[in-house]
Amino acid sequence: MSSGALVALSGGVDSSYALSLCVERYSHVRAGYVDTSGCGIPSEVKNTAGAAGVELVIVDAMETFQQEVILWSAKMLSLGLTPNPCARCNATTKLLSLHEILKPSETLVTGHYARKDGELVMRGTDAKKDQSYFLSMVTREILRDCTFPLGDMLKENVRREASRLNIPFRKKESMDLCFNLTAEGDKPGKVIDLSGREAGRHDGIGNFTVGQRKGLGAHGRKMYVVAVNPLEGTVTIGGRKDLLSTGCTAVQMNWFVKPSRFPASVLVQTRYRRKAVPAILDHRDHSLHIEFGRPQEAVAPGQVCALYLNSSVIGGGIISSTEQSDWKSDEE
Repeated sequence: MSSGALVALSGGVDSSYALSLCVERYSHVRAGYVDTSGCGIPSEVKNTAGAAGVELVIVDAMETFQQEVILWSAKMLSLGLTPNPCARCNATTKLLSLHEILKPSETLVTGHYARKDGELVMRGTDAKKDQSYFLSMVTREILRDCTFPLGDMLKENVRREASRLNIPFRKKESMDLCFNLTAEGDKPGKVIDLSGREAGRHDGIGNFTVGQRKGLGAHGRKMYVVAVNPLEGTVTIGGRKDLLSTGCTAVQMNWFVKPSRFPASVLVQTRYRRKAVPAILDHRDHSLHIEFGRPQEAVAPGQVCALYLNSSVIGGGIISSTEQSDWKSDEE
């Protein structure tokens, strides 16, 4: 058991309440704020650290964030992929930056709604707020040193207790990206249907992701983005049935517990707000192939694919492609 804690502090209610819990549980506590914007330290961060009576450490991560998150996201969009900047930021910037200044006597504490089972990350008790998905790309070396004190709590109870204790925190929930997501070198092109016929024009493929409905114009019925082709600069649209995938391929795998043999049965989650479903893992052409137990809707290349055994995260990767067994328009 570590005697000290370095608490990742953002100014939100979760990290602020986690800090207050650590003050009670550890003999020495520091708060760490990772500055990714250069816009100064939020008043909530200063006030929370001051009220808790702990040292506030500022980590300058602007350059890292620019390279590893902003430019990386722009590159992903230009390739017709749908990036997950928050998962990327956890792995390459925020948790990594704090881990680099972690003292041997400290544990790295965050306000994520997740739990630990030994060195494995597990789903948080609050199913609506579980954030284990966003931690699936963080290295085992970092997660080994992490503690998540809110993992067994409900969000509504955290907010109520923080308010009761008069802990300073930002009242508005931070739900949006902290930067403008734009594609690298984006340019106009065609919107086509599944037969290849032109159905409209677009201002750039970076504005579209698989499963999207908005911005497609009127076509007499509900249409969705079913594919984005960066080589041809096209956005393909179809009906809802055309969004179904029977499987996908994942690359850049980050394993915590790699299956001892393949094929292997696991649970797979392809988006944050999506329920994990049974799937079979197998190796094909130096990448991981995932066959869903039942077809999944709007599986987007570029998104994080988190793998679970029961409630434990065993790994994560980036979806590189999807498979459709019978990709035909539901008009037919």
